[in-house]
Amino acid sequence: MRLLALETDIERAKRKFISQDEKEVATIFRHGFFFVLSTIYQLIITAILITAGILIAYADFPFEISTWTITTVLFVIWLLFAFPNFLKTYLDWKYDFILVTTDKIVWVEQSSIFHQKVKQMNLENVASVSAETQFWNIFPFGSLHFDLKEGMGHAMEIRFIPQADQAAALISNICTQFERRRMYSHMPNPPSNQPMEEME
Repeated sequence: MRLLALETDIERAKRKFISQDEKEVATIFRHGFFFVLSTIYQLIITAILITAGILIAYADFPFEISTWTITTVLFVIWLLFAFPNFLKTYLDWKYDFILVTTDKIVWVEQSSIFHQKVKQMNLENVASVSAETQFWNIFPFGSLHFDLKEGMGHAMEIRFIPQADQAAALISNICTQFERRRMYSHMPNPPSNQPMEEME
């Protein structure tokens, strides 16, 4: 389903990036801890607002403040400051993805229903792919780093990627196979490539 800038059908969203002569190799989403961490933060804000409401309700003010007024004001504050961050994090976790094909890498970032950012990197422009641990490597996710060749754009980092080291190895392997195909494309009998690896 399409809702403004948000496409909820991931398979449909991916199809527009894949041409007829290329194949999908892997689709990588953010780890669920990305959403959990933000939810904990928003719950803390909610608890603070509820505590503030209780203290105000039982405070001895020279004027009377109704419970309805306190509830309404605190709800509006929560709606303005906590809910947008909660919604943004949910959309990032649910609909952000890295699409790896035999020709390119596509990073789709869905920050809201009004805004979507897409970055495409041709494999020939990728200089290196590396992984970095997060939270002392306690959890099974990390950051992916993409470095592009000189003049091809800026480096990019994507955090909270499950098994980031395996993802980096997979993408590096795809880049290597792509370069070999280009190298041997002019030869009459090019050597056959090994089958591509799939992420578990």
